[in-house]
Amino acid sequence: MTLFKKMSFFALALCAMGAGAWYLMQPIRAISYHITPTDTAGRAEVILRIARPFDPDEQVGLAHYAEHLAWYSAIGEEARGPDRHSGAWTSHRAVFYSLSGKPEDLPELTATLARVFDPITLAPRFAEEEREIIHREYQMFLGQNVGARADEALSEILHAGTPLGPSIIGTPEQIGALDYDAARAWHSATHLPENAAFIFRGDVGRLQVWCVLMGLQLDLTGDARTPPAYDMGQDLVHLAEFPDPSAAPRMIWRRVVALDTPVPYDLLEAQLAHLRAMLDTNLPGGLAGPLRFDARIAREFRLDLTAIDERHIELRFQASPDTGTSLPGLRAAFEAALDEIAASGIPVPTYTRVMGRMDRYWPNWSDRDNTRRWMADYTTDRVLALRDPASKRVLQEIPPHITRESVNTILAALSQNGRTAIAFIAPKEFLE
Repeated sequence: MTLFKKMSFFALALCAMGAGAWYLMQPIRAISYHITPTDTAGRAEVILRIARPFDPDEQVGLAHYAEHLAWYSAIGEEARGPDRHSGAWTSHRAVFYSLSGKPEDLPELTATLARVFDPITLAPRFAEEEREIIHREYQMFLGQNVGARADEALSEILHAGTPLGPSIIGTPEQIGALDYDAARAWHSATHLPENAAFIFRGDVGRLQVWCVLMGLQLDLTGDARTPPAYDMGQDLVHLAEFPDPSAAPRMIWRRVVALDTPVPYDLLEAQLAHLRAMLDTNLPGGLAGPLRFDARIAREFRLDLTAIDERHIELRFQASPDTGTSLPGLRAAFEAALDEIAASGIPVPTYTRVMGRMDRYWPNWSDRDNTRRWMADYTTDRVLALRDPASKRVLQEIPPHITRESVNTILAALSQNGRTAIAFIAPKEFLE
């Protein structure tokens, strides 16, 4: 009988443990969250992402101003300390708040971040000071950087009518027009748990996160905001000059195109990364040969390929002309080289050689720590961009689909008509 009682006790204990494990595996029916544990012992980071609505009539810079006010209204001096790091920032699609510290401080870090959902309660004087801080941000990142201002102007043309078009910070005049009450109203309408997601990084575990989120009791009162689909406008070619007496002559050339057939986002991003590596070489099919080493047209250049969504991609090419080359000459040579490469495609030897050295794009899947770090960064990147991260299994199935045919299909699309915006930056006499 005693043996039976002992066996019954252990059976009940196992059932309770199983039930508890099952319960912990259930999704928390409240705010969205993602856990990205890494081998960073003794450190934990919490990021709160809040999706922005898209309103083409929204005052430029208002979301960024509201982020400043919400951050310091909620966090204040508590964000600072010998074991704490904090930050807040705004993108075209979302606003973000971050705190990091010791793993045992995770409940406090998360609860502190959650205070950004509370109404902004700053004295008007403090709100005015924040506006002055944004003026200084503008001078630091844009005022003294003609290239950054040119990029903002090109974005406004390329991405007109989409969330990617308007400036995040605005011009000095737009910053000066920001209103405290308007920022508080924007914050109240957007900073809701259903529009948010937590990211837990570092030395964290599921049970720990589960207990933290259950303690917050952030109930959803509506549906999550769905990001608007990218709406590409009509084809165009736009050229703008940006005279600057101290600027080294250079060109920024950007184009957005639509693919005939949508491609899964993770696959498309991988294909673009591999195509960029092929175009960035002096091998046959690369741009370095015709623009630098063979004809000495460009002294230096930088090439970027970005997936906007599953169907739209952007090419950004920035280059400085070599001695004796004008900016119009640089543009003509680049466009001719791009068209010629697209017409013939990436040659087999170039494709094979570059693919052989692109293993570093992926983690070492057999190395647990390396994979955890890579997956943590990948997951964070996707969540910050309002995208659902793919599983490890799905990602491991991508490489065979990065075929020569697939990259040449993308290359052909980039040479076709799209929305093209070009900036010539140089002293005024060089532009004449």
